[in-house]
Amino acid sequence: MKYIAKDTLTAVEMDRGEVIEFELASGDVAKISLVTTDARVLRTTLKELKVPEEAARTDYSFSCILEVNGREHLLEREVSTQRSFYEPWEIDGVRIWFDAVDDIFEFLAEDHGVCRPSKHARFAFQDATKRICPELLHPWCPLPEGGLRIEQCYRGEDCWLGAYEGSQAHGGLDINHPKGTPLWAPLDIHDQYYFNSLAMGHNNNRWRGIHRWPDGSEWILQAHHMTELTVPEHTFISKGSQFASGAGVLSGYIDHSHFIFKVHDYGRVIPLDPWILFWQMYQDF
Repeated sequence: MKYIAKDTLTAVEMDRGEVIEFELASGDVAKISLVTTDARVLRTTLKELKVPEEAARTDYSFSCILEVNGREHLLEREVSTQRSFYEPWEIDGVRIWFDAVDDIFEFLAEDHGVCRPSKHARFAFQDATKRICPELLHPWCPLPEGGLRIEQCYRGEDCWLGAYEGSQAHGGLDINHPKGTPLWAPLDIHDQYYFNSLAMGHNNNRWRGIHRWPDGSEWILQAHHMTELTVPEHTFISKGSQFASGAGVLSGYIDHSHFIFKVHDYGRVIPLDPWILFWQMYQDF
């Protein structure tokens, strides 16, 4: 399949042996093939993999070999260590966010949010001369000074795909902060609403906001554990405006907000690491 670099990043899932073409703004075309994928446990306190234990810890790594324009490149990541908050690769003019491999589900369950790729690996690609989107992002919440710290992700494990209770891939990014911490719109939100709420009889307040880009893609942003929504549902929210008070509802041992990022494009909705957004926020703010 051929993709043309847009003003926003392109989310792509690939099987081993699959080849795509990614056309850059210059007109050059990068030919990208997924050669191999792998994942392994680095350390765990579990007695048995995939069996949750209270406050258990599992750290792991995953990797792939990606062939770009005939040259092989090894991409490696770690989760849930500080290296979860990684820098993207830039290869032959393509910025590459290496998001996930299916291999991790040999030792993790998908019981804590949708996060498993539908193919062997998941990436986000962008022309390296472009940002992840054409406008500056406002912080979604007060940004921890010096960057995100893994210790501030619930009990130190709940980054994207982190092993909750040592056994469950975490389908979001948790950031610890007190009940009532303001949540702001990172960009204009064209529609937004609770899809779960205490008022509807659910055990949590879960919010979804949608931004529609001129290039045809949509970004779906979600925030969970919110104390309250401070604007009426299904109204426009301008970038930088407070729309909610975070944390405080079903937030367990440590008050935190849970952030989710999805890209709707090419007829598919693909979840991605919210760290990508926070990485850009740190660049912009």
